[in-house]
Amino acid sequence: MTRVITIGRQYGSAGHDIGEMIAKELGYKFYDKELVEIAAKKSNISQEAVKEIDEKATSSLLYSLASGNYSLRGISGPLYYEMPLNDKLFIAQSEVIKEVAAKDNCVIVGRCADYVLEDAENVDLLSVFIYASQEFRMKRVREAFDLTEKQARDRVNKTDKQRRIYYSYYSNRDWGAMSNYDMCLNTGKIGIKEAADIIINYIKNN
Repeated sequence: MTRVITIGRQYGSAGHDIGEMIAKELGYKFYDKELVEIAAKKSNISQEAVKEIDEKATSSLLYSLASGNYSLRGISGPLYYEMPLNDKLFIAQSEVIKEVAAKDNCVIVGRCADYVLEDAENVDLLSVFIYASQEFRMKRVREAFDLTEKQARDRVNKTDKQRRIYYSYYSNRDWGAMSNYDMCLNTGKIGIKEAADIIINYIKNN
């Protein structure tokens, strides 16, 4: 049995940083964009293309929403080869997520990992969502990338929208809805290190 912590996160809420802190303290493997690189090689998608489509739903989203065909589980054969690159990457990422989760204790950030692993055998899963106020997140993004207030707001809103569409498209769930997660933490209220400590302490005591 492996223990896996998945982290969904609003942009700028420090979900990536928290994941790294947890993995370092617990001695777990850590995966974020590493998953994309592995999946790209697995599906023969170029690194340039991957940068454009990572955590973005396919351009056929409207058709898929209208037809109700959200889930891509179990698709193979000719249908797979006709898919947009976004969908192929998601399928490859899902396979990689299941593989790494089966091998080692790990922390996985984003990419619908909570959904992908919900029925995984021999995986003790803790799904977490990290969020914060827009003001808190904009401040972090402004400082990290030296942006104006408007640029920071636009980046936060655009990235959150992309993540919401991606998660809803591939999982048929509401991104950030607390019923989808075991734990939801507001880093703007409790602090980034404190949020990491809450997760670490839970794992150590359960």
